[in-house]
Amino acid sequence: MEPIQYSCWNGTFNPPNISSSGEHYYQAVGAAETIILPSLTGVICSTGLVGNIIVMLTIIRSRKKTIPDIYICNLAVADLVHIIGMPFLIHQWARGGEWVFGNPLCTIITSLDTCNQFACSAIMTVMSLDRYLALVQPFRLTSLRTRSKTIQINLCLWIVSLILVFPVWTYSKVILFKDGLESCAFDLTSPEEVLWYTLYLTMATFFFPLPLILVCYFLILCYTWELYQQNEKSGCYNTNIPRQRVMKLTKMVLVLVGVFVLSAAPYHVIQLVNLQIAQPTPTFYISYYFTICLSYASGSINPFLYIMLSGNFQKRLRQCIHIRTKTVDREFNNIENTLT
Repeated sequence: MEPIQYSCWNGTFNPPNISSSGEHYYQAVGAAETIILPSLTGVICSTGLVGNIIVMLTIIRSRKKTIPDIYICNLAVADLVHIIGMPFLIHQWARGGEWVFGNPLCTIITSLDTCNQFACSAIMTVMSLDRYLALVQPFRLTSLRTRSKTIQINLCLWIVSLILVFPVWTYSKVILFKDGLESCAFDLTSPEEVLWYTLYLTMATFFFPLPLILVCYFLILCYTWELYQQNEKSGCYNTNIPRQRVMKLTKMVLVLVGVFVLSAAPYHVIQLVNLQIAQPTPTFYISYYFTICLSYASGSINPFLYIMLSGNFQKRLRQCIHIRTKTVDREFNNIENTLT
């Protein structure tokens, strides 16, 4: 393995020779990467692991599964796929960028991490379109808005995500840097490769789906405002129960999309800014690490948003807990009867 040059920055702190006057800044950045970043990411992912498992079990154990349930369950699966690989990346950060798990696992973990970005963006986009159809155009494309069709749509989204992640399978590998450090990174040695890959990832996972999502919710807000004005003129403010439920689901999805945008936007913006920087400054490193934690935070926040914003979800969660408690009590009584 030939040592590569520092022609591109891969997010691992491997600074070239620096002057003693700036050494303490790089020591602070190194501490941020090896201590603060792994610790925060570990807490975020641990919380997300518990939350997403709760969401998945609640939906799976529910007798009646709605179309939004299928999308939410797939988002939870995408977050879990990402969380499964996080201990390996945290270990690399804690060791100052050193990867000890071999080349095949480097490619697999990096690809799964990127696949999560593609899958989440695609599911968010299609879920926003589904909310638009459910609220504004409830009688259009009804043949596609069934549970079986929704499952098929989500399977197609996963297949497309796996296809789009093909460049990651090609370029992610263990790289030997000039200082002797072996790190799991993207083998992009020319500025052109860095440019095209960054544009590809940011456009496909954020800047392309974002306008589609915003258009859907702009049309929903226009429809809601028009409905409000009609009710105000007629002096009738009551809507039927199904419509209220659709509005609550739409509100929940809108919050999820808002969290997605706020958590992902800083990371993608700083990736584009990185294209214009020859040697990242300590401030840039710190900002980059902050956006990484922020981008990971959405997967941990989402499950608790489902619970807080959906009264129906809270009800089903209580039912699952009640059923589980009754099962445990029954098993305990059986054991007692066997022993006596």
